[in-house]
Amino acid sequence: MNIRNNISPMMREKIRKCINLLDSEYKTLDFTIDLYKTRKRLETEKRNKPDLEDLAYNQILQGEFETSAIIVGERKLIKVFLFMYDNPETDFAEFIKLIAKVYHELRHAWQYANHLYKNEPQILNVDLNWEEYVRLPSEKDAYKFEVQQMNKHMPKIVKIFGSEVGCIYTLKKPIRDIVYSK
Repeated sequence: MNIRNNISPMMREKIRKCINLLDSEYKTLDFTIDLYKTRKRLETEKRNKPDLEDLAYNQILQGEFETSAIIVGERKLIKVFLFMYDNPETDFAEFIKLIAKVYHELRHAWQYANHLYKNEPQILNVDLNWEEYVRLPSEKDAYKFEVQQMNKHMPKIVKIFGSEVGCIYTLKKPIRDIVYSK
């Protein structure tokens, strides 16, 4: 697992330590995490060297349903959009959201590496189909993994961040209701 060196060394190390809490099959995935600090970088990429479909860029940049990270499986890349977080270096709640999203996307990378959910429909316009999107087996699996791992490792994540107080991690109610429905 590689994390591009485009963020502060302290933040990069915190993310790396949180990833290292996971089982080896996640830590050793042949993927790179690329953190986008600014919206402008993503807009420039869209114009000059896109590697996502236009609908995906539009969802990320203008969507109502927040898309703060995405996997580009064929490039073995996880894109995390830091500009959607309010200061995760100093705000514990934002750091928790960021690490949860990293865990979620690592699960998708693991799914990709293990050839799971290959025949699932691709939903790029999440705003129009968010319930259908969350109901996808790959999404339900990634959300459940996210919750399980965040709660399993919360005491260590708290320590990595340098906080004194932890929390019980849960999904937002509309997503939780779908993810845990039959």
